[in-house]
Amino acid sequence: MSIMVKSFYYLSSLILGFLLVYISPLSPNYEIYVVLGNLIFWLSLLLFLMKGPMSNIFTYLRKHLNKFSLSILVAYLSVHYFVYSIALERLLTGFYGILFYVNTPFISLSITPFYPPSFYTAFINIIFNPTVAIGFPPNYYIELSLYSIVLGFLIGSVVTVTIVRVLELSKVIKLKSILLVPILGVIAGGSCCISLPILLATVIPAANVLFFLPIGNTALFLAYILLPPITATGLAIHFRSLIPRPPKEMRIKIFTPK
Repeated sequence: MSIMVKSFYYLSSLILGFLLVYISPLSPNYEIYVVLGNLIFWLSLLLFLMKGPMSNIFTYLRKHLNKFSLSILVAYLSVHYFVYSIALERLLTGFYGILFYVNTPFISLSITPFYPPSFYTAFINIIFNPTVAIGFPPNYYIELSLYSIVLGFLIGSVVTVTIVRVLELSKVIKLKSILLVPILGVIAGGSCCISLPILLATVIPAANVLFFLPIGNTALFLAYILLPPITATGLAIHFRSLIPRPPKEMRIKIFTPK
């Protein structure tokens, strides 16, 4: 099956998932539509990116998957998910107040209702629903949406392959100053995506309603939504520069007989 055909199927599934989320406020089975629609949407988007625009990254990751690269990925994801769970908890608490207290350890899947049906409501549903919460006393818990899980995985993958690639280049290029640039770039990009939401989440008081957010919570809201895709895109472009294509005159050309 060609890449174009696969991309068509992935994008069609992505649209289907969005439509299910869009009509969810009209259905008595709101939770089922939201969960199913989000699963289809995010899985389709992830497969589309892995097989299409970010295929070089995941091909490289598969070829270099070992204990070292896996430890980098797990370490980054642990920090990223912890930070974005704090940001998500602050935002949802701002919308609805304190959602629960932790008395005993638990793990749960929760749905936050958003109405009325509109493109904006569907967008918010895509970003915030469903959420997976893991809690343990005294009142500590991690709360993640599919959005933060998928984007965190993409960013973590790019961070991992970039570090592995730079270390690979260090065996050939001995100039430390040259290799310092991509290392600083990936650290700056990854840490920016992590540090800003936790800073905003810890110093900004919660708001009451979505449409009347104060400046602080608006900043947290925008950081939560915009930082991950911007970071993933920037780091992906950065990684591509570490694997330059050969000059045109050195590429092998295949001629087919007429």
